[in-house]
Amino acid sequence: MVLLPQGKVTWINVRNLILQKVLLGKKLIRPEIENGRFRVLSVGKNQFLEIHFRAYFPSKNFAHTKGFISKEEGLLLGNWFPAPEDLAIYSLRVSVPNKYKVITSAEELKVQKQKKVKIYNFSLFHPSPAPPLIFGKYEYYYRTWHNRTLALYLKVPDPELARNYLENALRALKTYEKLIGPYPYRRLSIVEISHEVGYSYPTLVLFGSKVIRLPFILKTSLSHEILHQWFGCSVYPDKGNWSEGLVTYLADYRASEEKGQGKDYRKDLLIAHETWCAGEDPLPLMNFDVRKDRCTQALGYGKGAFFFHMLKQQIGEQSFETSIKAIYLEYRYRKADWEDLRKIFEKYSRKDLSNFFRQWLTRKGKPKLGLTKRYLVKDEQGNYRLGLTIYQEAPYYDLELSLLINTNQERITKRILLKDFKKEIEITLNAKPQEVILDPDYDIWRTLSEAELPPNLGRVLSSPGKIWLEKEDWLIYRPIIHILKKSGYEVVFGPPPEPANERENLVYFGKLPGGIGFLFPDRKIKEGFLLEVKENPNFPQRVIMVAKAQDENEITAVISKLPHLWRYARLYFREGRTLEKDKEVGIEGLRLSLEAGITGLPLKKLLSLDEIIRQVSLSRVILVGEEHNRYEHHLAQLEIIKWLHNHGHKIAIGMEMFQQPFQKYLDLYLSGEISEQEFLKRTEYFKRWRFDWKLYKPILDYAKKNGIPVVALNIPYEITKKVARSGLESLSLEEKADLPEIDFSNEAYRAYLFEIYKKHREFAYEFPKFEFFYQAQLLWDEGMAEAASRWLSENPEYQMIILAGKGHIMYGYGIPSRIKRRGISSVATLVLGGNEKVTAGFADYILYPEPVAPPFTARLGVWLEEIEEGLRIAKVEKETPAYKVGLKKGDILVSADGQRLKSVADLKIILTFKKKGDNLELRYLREQKVHSLTIKF
Repeated sequence: MVLLPQGKVTWINVRNLILQKVLLGKKLIRPEIENGRFRVLSVGKNQFLEIHFRAYFPSKNFAHTKGFISKEEGLLLGNWFPAPEDLAIYSLRVSVPNKYKVITSAEELKVQKQKKVKIYNFSLFHPSPAPPLIFGKYEYYYRTWHNRTLALYLKVPDPELARNYLENALRALKTYEKLIGPYPYRRLSIVEISHEVGYSYPTLVLFGSKVIRLPFILKTSLSHEILHQWFGCSVYPDKGNWSEGLVTYLADYRASEEKGQGKDYRKDLLIAHETWCAGEDPLPLMNFDVRKDRCTQALGYGKGAFFFHMLKQQIGEQSFETSIKAIYLEYRYRKADWEDLRKIFEKYSRKDLSNFFRQWLTRKGKPKLGLTKRYLVKDEQGNYRLGLTIYQEAPYYDLELSLLINTNQERITKRILLKDFKKEIEITLNAKPQEVILDPDYDIWRTLSEAELPPNLGRVLSSPGKIWLEKEDWLIYRPIIHILKKSGYEVVFGPPPEPANERENLVYFGKLPGGIGFLFPDRKIKEGFLLEVKENPNFPQRVIMVAKAQDENEITAVISKLPHLWRYARLYFREGRTLEKDKEVGIEGLRLSLEAGITGLPLKKLLSLDEIIRQVSLSRVILVGEEHNRYEHHLAQLEIIKWLHNHGHKIAIGMEMFQQPFQKYLDLYLSGEISEQEFLKRTEYFKRWRFDWKLYKPILDYAKKNGIPVVALNIPYEITKKVARSGLESLSLEEKADLPEIDFSNEAYRAYLFEIYKKHREFAYEFPKFEFFYQAQLLWDEGMAEAASRWLSENPEYQMIILAGKGHIMYGYGIPSRIKRRGISSVATLVLGGNEKVTAGFADYILYPEPVAPPFTARLGVWLEEIEEGLRIAKVEKETPAYKVGLKKGDILVSADGQRLKSVADLKIILTFKKKGDNLELRYLREQKVHSLTIKF
């Protein structure tokens, strides 16, 4: 009989039932059954719905019906009577033979004994889902607390087991009352049943006959199921099952934390997810409903528990505990969804948690983090400057990470906020750091690194692979082979090959291939069953398992235990008993050693230039660092420019080689309005840059041909020279007015430049003080960053390729960081390699082009001084064109090819356009007399 609420549609679940008659308000109706349910509406007033039905529950159909009735007992956990799908208040009346006891969800029960039967009347005074029904022969034990009854029903007498259960259950009840609030019902019954499960219903905890006697259940599952009375059985999850995660966190995790094992428990949750889900979620946490397999368990229970752990970190312990109590008090005997929980947590923490809930509940997967060293330098004060890059793969999460730095004197912890692809940080330390650990305590739900994920049996059971064995051994290993074949394993008979190129799990029964004996030292066993699991050295994402046995019965005796022992890497059984079980733990945290100083590259993974350009091609600014005198570097720069242009990118080229005041002549040359000679003269190229023009000419030719803008980035040489010699304060007010904003805050850059300055004291005349050298370097960087940023701001549809010396680009200190400071975050760095030491953070990519001889350029082989009469020879190099024609120190070059020589640049322009075999007509003064000669190149 169902009392229907007025004016509300009620769905009635009749799946597995045979309807005989349905009456609404005592009138016969014929409801339309839709997928095992029908709906009914009470119009005008509350009405009774009366349903007559039959049902059959043979034991063989338990998996389908979730119920069975036999002569000795009954267990009805599924839809055993027509029940409303929503919460309802239930009263049950059950008649059974006198020898049975009946158990269901109830706060009050009354028993009427008659001649042959007992009539039970059960009442549950609060809304709940449809209750189960259990009957059978039971031994009854009980305790009372706070006018409530704690009962235990066992199938056979066992006073010691009863005492342990009742004492542990009372302890849990008192703990959770203090943590959350009063127990929601008047009664709690713990019941032994025939089906091997652990279930909770309002006022009920059900355990299978084997499960209830497992020694660890008292300390783990019992508390877990009891806590469900608060969350899951009085506050009911709606639109996603949040209760499993919360109960796992407040019961199982909390118990581990009290024993000082919270970190281990958190890592174990991550290992379980990596093991059974391969790190991927089958669905978002918000959509988790029930556990269907070990992967959904790792999601709903594991990730769910981690969600609440991270939430407590986000809002603080006091706000978290207050919110937990408020959820219980506000939603007791009602449904609550994730959104309801969010509002409660926001109310008591006074924080906006919408993004936190969104990123952890609606996304599948988890962050994958990385940690690299950018630099470690000792500054002028003797402190160590440590530069690190913390990064994550897309999609990006908002994370607050813990970073532990170990020095030989102390351990220092930092909190780091990471929201985008990467975060570059600098830490100043009094002592030299030895090691850095990211997320050392496993406080973030994240992907474990290969070194953190230990080999275990679960990794064998959860992923497919190959089984190798001799045919004659099939019968021995048959029980475990059947288990592995269900996971997708292929069986191969014959001698096993070495696993050099195998990229899947490998299982060897009996004999081992020769190449892995060092992984599994030979252990001959005469009896029992031995399993060992190791990481596959060639492919660490997969594992290798070796199994040895002499008798099929040894395997059969323990085969049902194996899924429960999945965390172990080594197991030895004999006669059904577990004699050895060992875990491997992996390293703790994402670790970065700062002591070894040895790095390497997997050459098999080297990328082509095409692949590298493709990966950086969407960056707004691409910086390409060069060694100015290496022709192959400039050809590589040209290839990058060509690739981007040919793939439809609208690009500009920013060049350190040209100074900003000469931009108009650069534009005139590219538009064809002045000649190449005029361009070199007007831009004072050889006075201000001095490197061979032909090294850069192919880049300018391509830009000119294809209409690509070229931007002069450098500031005037006169300014940087003056600052290098006398400091910023030596500049006039007019000169200072044109300076870019300069950021002096990067102490690591200062320390880095100081090391360079100490090594090159031969330039003491040009750079008399380090402070002036440092100011000039920053001015140089800032000037180029300012020019590039300004041009891009004025031309938002362009991206820019910046060509500059690698010293302005390496480690992101110079131009890259200063462009970012000006609001352009999309920056990629490519450095053309030389002989420098490469460490993490050196650049996004390092390129190694094949050496290429530069084009021919005519050279005299003399050192020149500019004087009023012309160019005086200060030195003649031996075996050069000048030496061969007899030019001497002190000669004054007056003209070349009829052009008066007023500067070295005049001569260089003339020489630039000479080809091999061309002549140069020179006039020079020697001892007040004019002489002429011809030089052939």
